[in-house]
Amino acid sequence: MKKKISVSMVVTIVLLAMTVTFSVTMIASMKLFDRTVSDVKEKELMYSKLAEIDRTARDSYYTTINDQTLLDMLGTGYIAGLGDKNSKYYTAKQVVALNDTYAGKLMGIGADVVKDPSGYFRIVKVYRDSPAQGTGLAKGDIITKLDDKDLKTLSTDAVNAQLKGEAGTSVRITYLRNAEENLVEVQRNVFDSPTVEYQLVGSTGYLKVLTFAKTTPAEMDTAINQMLTQGANALVFDVRGNTGGKLEYAAQCIDQLCPAGTIVSGVYKNGETKVLYTSDATEITVPMTVVTNGSTAAGAELFAVSLRDFGKAKIVGAKTAGKGTLQNLFVMSDGSGIDLTVAKMVPGKSESFDGIGVTPDYERALTPEEELGYYDFTIEDDPQLLRAFEVAISMVRENAAPTGDASSAQSQVSSAPAEGVEEAPAESNLGSSAASAE
Repeated sequence: MKKKISVSMVVTIVLLAMTVTFSVTMIASMKLFDRTVSDVKEKELMYSKLAEIDRTARDSYYTTINDQTLLDMLGTGYIAGLGDKNSKYYTAKQVVALNDTYAGKLMGIGADVVKDPSGYFRIVKVYRDSPAQGTGLAKGDIITKLDDKDLKTLSTDAVNAQLKGEAGTSVRITYLRNAEENLVEVQRNVFDSPTVEYQLVGSTGYLKVLTFAKTTPAEMDTAINQMLTQGANALVFDVRGNTGGKLEYAAQCIDQLCPAGTIVSGVYKNGETKVLYTSDATEITVPMTVVTNGSTAAGAELFAVSLRDFGKAKIVGAKTAGKGTLQNLFVMSDGSGIDLTVAKMVPGKSESFDGIGVTPDYERALTPEEELGYYDFTIEDDPQLLRAFEVAISMVRENAAPTGDASSAQSQVSSAPAEGVEEAPAESNLGSSAASAE
């Protein structure tokens, strides 16, 4: 028997539903209002303090205020106030330079320096097709002055920043070579820079990956295919000093080498986890090693740990930097930008390495004496590379009887590049893949 529901009961149920809905809506609205009021009050305090500082400075500061510099410093200060060493503010010019770097281009004279025991600065790398190479500067030259300014009191970062400068500007460089003083004027410019240097050593392919830029996946693909065609039965990837570049391009390189699976996920502010990049089934099947040090960071750390997690490689060298967060570049209306940490990076098969670093399977840290000579090592005598070659050759032997002519790592490293593989200029002892620019 069906029971009839009275009209009054229906009205009561509807009223109760409306009351509950109204109450829930009011509670949510009040919380939103309270939060909004709190945010408004905080912003009022912030803007009031800034206005007070600005008013006082303009009334009392004894010389001219550069408003553009002031705005850039305000942006720098705000991001510094977040307390996150990986979030950064960039001026409009710096944003352009950063995007050029991601595109495989560099800006400046095209030379890297380190502090020399003399107190001056030794050139440790001259980039191919750079202004520095065009004017004859070479690895080992000692820079003593920039525009007649003695450099002994400056830091390495400060000198490298001056060498980069702005495209189209020039710098006069005083340097010593064989104890003889020389002077050259170099115009800073934007130039294409290969991000992968490579060489076939015996039957092992060696790849130095400087950064992960837009051109890197294609360069790596070219280098690997060429060396495999020439008979490489193992690969050694050197990511020491690689601070990561752009995660997208690091993931593309991992995809080339590894089988199907998740490469990396991001854990965001609200706790949500998103899969960012995955690998398809295409892979490279020869044994591999990855060489790391304390300056291997971010995407380069992900590259090393992913190859290990997928069972493709062993890691050799020293523990990495432990930078496992994701940054997004937000460009402002005036062209400046803020590179904000937005998530924690989590490899597809292992735990986050943020703040921890990646520990090698075969540790080979440099001694203090070796650290001093790091930039003078070549592929024939670099102790970390020699260990990586040893491990790679051992992996080949474990998989199958060796087919090459190398009975030891040293014999492979001492052999000449195979015919058809591009040889490097004298200053680098490495070949390099052609960098295409869009």
